[in-house]
Amino acid sequence: MPRLEADDAPLWQRLAWMTAIWAGSVAVLGVVAWVLRSWINS
Repeated sequence: MPRLEADDAPLWQRLAWMTAIWAGSVAVLGVVAWVLRSWINS
């Protein structure tokens, strides 16, 4: 199996990407929850 370019990235960069993806998913989930609560309460 060939190695991917991402495998050669430094640890801090891989952790930064993982943190950014996690934060983005939490933010999107928060927005969806807020929209649903606003819709239900109106």
